[in-house]
Parts: sequence; structure tokens; C-alpha cells
Amino acid sequence: MPKISIVIPVRNEENNLRRCLDSIISQSFKDFEVICVDDGSTDSTAEILKDYLARDPRISATVFQRHLGTVLARKLALLDVRGEYVMFVDADDMLLPGACETALSLIDGSKDDIVQFSVEFEAEKKDYEALERFARIFRVRALVSRDTGILYDCFVNHRFMHNLWNKIYRADLCRKAVEAMPDIQLYHYTDMYLSFFLLFFAKSFRSVTTKACYRYSFGGGVSTKTPDEEQFRNLCEVSKALPLLEKFLRSQDAYETNSSVLDAIRSSLSMDMVNKLLTIPNLTRGIISTAIEYWGGDIIFDFLTKMGVFKYTCDNRLQLVSGLIEDLNASRKKIAKLESDLATAQAAKQRKMSPRSSQLLRSPARATSRLPHQPPVSSTIKQEITSSPQKVSFRFIQKLPKV
Repeated sequence: MPKISIVIPVRNEENNLRRCLDSIISQSFKDFEVICVDDGSTDSTAEILKDYLARDPRISATVFQRHLGTVLARKLALLDVRGEYVMFVDADDMLLPGACETALSLIDGSKDDIVQFSVEFEAEKKDYEALERFARIFRVRALVSRDTGILYDCFVNHRFMHNLWNKIYRADLCRKAVEAMPDIQLYHYTDMYLSFFLLFFAKSFRSVTTKACYRYSFGGGVSTKTPDEEQFRNLCEVSKALPLLEKFLRSQDAYETNSSVLDAIRSSLSMDMVNKLLTIPNLTRGIISTAIEYWGGDIIFDFLTKMGVFKYTCDNRLQLVSGLIEDLNASRKKIAKLESDLATAQAAKQRKMSPRSSQLLRSPARATSRLPHQPPVSSTIKQEITSSPQKVSFRFIQKLPKV
């Protein structure tokens, strides 16, 4: 049995995968296995994996026929690990020389379930200032945390980050975590989701300043790019994880103890969604509707107001709102016509059945302004709309700053 299992989820990494695998198989420490899961790649990733499988028996790979997300890719790998310890590597990053030896020396023979080591970062020159800010977040500090305090230190106190790639874990902890972890197709924030379960079951966490063991490639991920409408929807999908985390905590009789942790995660994720919104130069109705659908109108627009929504011109904001109103009015007209036609048909039918009845000589009832079956602009904007015969207003308009 190998001492360390190294887990690598891979998707469309033909430009980086060889460098990543070379950094692992060239380690001075040799007693490891590498488990790769190809998450539905559409480039030459699968061919590169075949090449390395033929060259090194310590490497194995599973190929998903379609994109299922990194959560499920890592879960499959962790259920199959044979090592005593587990390390995670992203396919666009690499292990530095001596990384396995250093990590193993920190955890082997100790009572710690998780040990964090030091990392170095690389980026193109144009990203240097952003890299400096990013690297400060991951600066290693000497730390020991135990039991229920581990989740709290990560998500509430922010004494260490929830990323997977700068730590080594006991394999039995990893198996216990993924067996309890509900399946979900997530394409972003996947480290956060798996880390929650790892940290919940961990009894001891230690952070140690070491020589750098891992090289993180900054600037290639979605966190550093402006998302389009489809990417923004994928980012928002993480909101589906929150009720799963709450259900899990309740099943463990641990909700009351960790409710502040869940609140901190929810706040952090919703704030991050707003920050993403503020990077999009041309907001569309689709993006705004997606934000409201997943996070709720009050949260999104309160944050937008506080964090500088006025950076967008008045014309852009009015265009968004007027578009929503146009959709609303078109829906109202369509329903009003249908109700009028129905009333006319019913009246005609009654006249045919009883032509002498004075009650049937009245004009068809006009469609009322209250439309109980009115289809909303989107399922979530419905709660943000109030209607009356005189006006149609959006509650969030009142929260936008005057220009």
C-alpha cells in the first residue's frame, strides 16, 4: 500500500497537465499513488493521461463521459484511495521538489488529522498586484485547532483558508467525510464544500510554516475573470449547497453548535456573488434575474446599493428596470385579453342558451387588474412586484441611489 494518495481532478488541462504530473513523478519520495479523474474533458486531456498511465504504474485514471463537477470527481477518487494520507493537487498547479517528504514528516506519527504547509504563487506580470492581495490571504501562521473549533477557526475567525491544496490529510478522515457528504453537481466553490465535511470530522488541525511545497498558478481560474451570463449562473449554483450543509448538521445534532459557521459561509458566498456582479461591465436582465433567483432580491440589491451600484450609469439601470416592466406589461396584456375572450365566449354561450334573459345582455366583464395567475417575469421577481390599476412598481428601485 502506498503511503500517500495524490488526488487530481482534471478538465480540459492539456496545456498544464504534463507539467503537473511531471512535478509529482519526479518527487524524491516515491511511495505514492496518483488518482486522476477526467471530468468530461473535450480536449486532449484523456490522451495525455493514457500516455502517463503507460509510463508510470503509480498513476491511475477514471474518465467521466460528461462534466459532473469537481465535487463528484474528488469523491470518486477518495473512495478509491489506498494510501495512509491524501494530498490534493489542481491540474494547473504543481508540487515543488521535496513536497511529499515535507508533508509526510509533518503528519506521520502525529495525532493531527490535517496539517497545512507553505505555498508559493506564480502569475503573469500584469496580475502581480492582484496576486499580492491573494497571497496575503494564504499566508501560513502557526496554529493548532481542535474539535468543534476547527470549523469555527476556518469559516468564522478566518485563521486559515478552506482550500484543499496546501494541506495533507489522513485518508480515513477523507473517506469518512465523503461518505457523509451529499452528492451535488458544483462547478465552483468545490474546495469549500468538501472542506466543510473534512473539517467537521477532523479532531485536530495544525498549520506549520515550512519551505514551499506547492506552486499555485494565479490568474487561470474563474475567480480572477469576469463571468458571462452562463458562468455567473454556474457560480450561483453554490447556493444549493447551503440547505445540504444545514441538513447535514441537523442530522449530526450539530446545527446549534455550528449555526454561526453556516451563517458565515452564507454571508461570504452572497458577498462574493455581489462582487462578481460588480465586475460585469454590462449587466443584463438575465444576470440580474439569476442573482435574485439564487440569492433573493433583498440581499442582492441591498449589497449592490451599499457596495457602489451607482458605478453603473443611470441609463443602464433604467434600461434594466424598463425591460422588466415591459415584460410585465406584455404578460398583463396577454392575460387580460385571454380573460376578456373567455368572458365574451361565456356570455355568448349563455345568450345562445337563454336569449331572452336580461342578465345576458350585459357587456362581458372587463379583466380586473388583479391577475392571480399572472406569469412573473421570473419565478423569483414575482415577490418583488406590486400591482395596482394606477401603477406598477419594483420595490428594489427605491433602494437604488439617486444620480
